Amino acid sequence: MRRRPGRQDHHREHQRGRRERAALPEHTAVLTIDSFAAGGEGVGRVDGMAVFVPRTAPGDVAQVAYTRHARHGRGRVLQLLERSAHRVDARCGHYETDRCGACQLQHVNADTQRQARQQMVQETLRRVGRREVALPPITSDLEWHYRGRLTLVLLRRSGGWIGGLHPHDDARRVFALQQCEIAHPLLVETWHALRAVLTDRSLTMPDADSLRLGLRLDTDATLVADADLKVTVVLQGGTQWPDRERWSAAVLRRVPQVRAVWWEAEDGTRDAALQEGDAPEASEALAFAQVNARVADALREHVYAAVTQFAPQRVVDGYSGTGLLTERLARAGREVIAVEADAMGARRTEERLRAAGEAVAGRAQVVCDLMERAIPGLATDVQAPDVVVLNPPRRGVDARVTAWLEDEIMRPARGVVYVSCDPATLARDLSRMPSWDIVSVHCFDMFPQTAHVETVCVLQRSQGREAA
Repeated sequence: MRRRPGRQDHHREHQRGRRERAALPEHTAVLTIDSFAAGGEGVGRVDGMAVFVPRTAPGDVAQVAYTRHARHGRGRVLQLLERSAHRVDARCGHYETDRCGACQLQHVNADTQRQARQQMVQETLRRVGRREVALPPITSDLEWHYRGRLTLVLLRRSGGWIGGLHPHDDARRVFALQQCEIAHPLLVETWHALRAVLTDRSLTMPDADSLRLGLRLDTDATLVADADLKVTVVLQGGTQWPDRERWSAAVLRRVPQVRAVWWEAEDGTRDAALQEGDAPEASEALAFAQVNARVADALREHVYAAVTQFAPQRVVDGYSGTGLLTERLARAGREVIAVEADAMGARRTEERLRAAGEAVAGRAQVVCDLMERAIPGLATDVQAPDVVVLNPPRRGVDARVTAWLEDEIMRPARGVVYVSCDPATLARDLSRMPSWDIVSVHCFDMFPQTAHVETVCVLQRSQGREAA
C-alpha cells in the first residue's frame, strides 16, 4: 500500500518552518496594502520587497511586524491605522478572536472577494503558466452556510477530548469550535450534540492522542427540506477501537440526525461502526465530494458541456471520483475509460454503471490506479481518446501525465478539460503542455470567504499541431 503523508509529517514540517521563522529577527514598518497574494494575504512593500500580511486588504494602512526571507517578508498586523474601503466586520467570532484558519477573507466584502479570487487565477496563469487569459466574472448566490462537510481536529486532554480547528498561524493549537458560518447549520448542531458523547467517560475513543472528526450531509441540502437531512460521522485515526459499537450506538441514540458512524484507521482500513439500514454504503459515505453542492452542480454541467463540444467518441475521465461524469457520458453513447486511484471511488463508479444497465456499463471501463500508472492502457498507435478530462487533487497532475498529452501517440486527441482547485498547480501543468491552446477558463465560487477557487480550463490542440 502506498504510504500517504500523515498528520505527523505535516506537523513536523510546520514545526520546522515555525522554528526557522522564530529564529529570524522581527522588524516593524508602516505598510500600505496594495493587492492580494494567491493565498489571500494582503501584500505591501518595504524597500521594494513584498511583505505578505494575513487579514489585510488593499487600501489598508497598518503598522506591521515582519521577518525577512530570501525574496519576501512575512508580517502580522500590530495596529490598523487606516481601514480599507473593502473591509467589513467578520461574521464569525472565531475569525479574529481565534485567528481561525478555515477562512482567509471574511474581513473583505463579497464583491472584492470574488474579484480577488479571479485575479489570483488570472495572475497565476500569466506568471507561472505563461498564459494570458480573459476570465468572465465570478458569480455566487450563496456566501454563507454552503459547506456540506465539516472536519474538526480532536485532541485527547486530561479532562477528555476537545475538538475544533487550528489558527491560521499555529498548527500546534486547537481552539474549541462554537460556530462556523460557512458550514451548514445542521453540521454545527450535530457537532454540539456530539460533544456530550465525547465527554462521556464511560465511552472510549480510538487509541490515539489526536483524531479527525468528519461530519457530512448525506444529501444535497438544496434538494430536500432541512427536516429530512441526515449526517454521516467519520472518525479518522488510531489503530484499535474496541468500544466502537457502544460509542456509535450512543451517537445514534443521542443525535437523531446522525444515521451512520464510520471509522477509518491509520492504516486506511474503513469500518462501519454502526449505521441505519438506509445509510449510504462506504463507497458513497467516504468518497470525495465537493463541499458546495449548489456550485458543484453548475460545475458538472459546465464540464459535461465542455467535453461534448468536441463531439467525442472516446473519453478518458481522469481522477474520476465516484463516476458521475463517466456514467453520464456512457449514457450518451460515449466510450469512457474512468481512472480513479481511490478503491472506494472506483467501486462506487462500477456500482453506478451496473445500476444504469448493461448497455451503459458496456461502454465504460473502470481502472483503479494512479493516472500516471494507467497511461499505457489509455491510448495506442491506432486508437487514442478524443478528449481527456483531468480533475486531480490540489497537487495537480504528475509530470508523466502532461508528457503523455504531449506525446505523438496523443496527436489525434482534440480536447482536454482540466478541473483544478489550485491555480498554481494548474498553471504549472499548463506550462508543460505547449502544444495545447486555451479555449476558455471559468472560475466557480466553490469556497466563499476563502482564497480558494475551482477552475475549469478547456484546451484544444494548437494550430499546426493537429493530426493530419
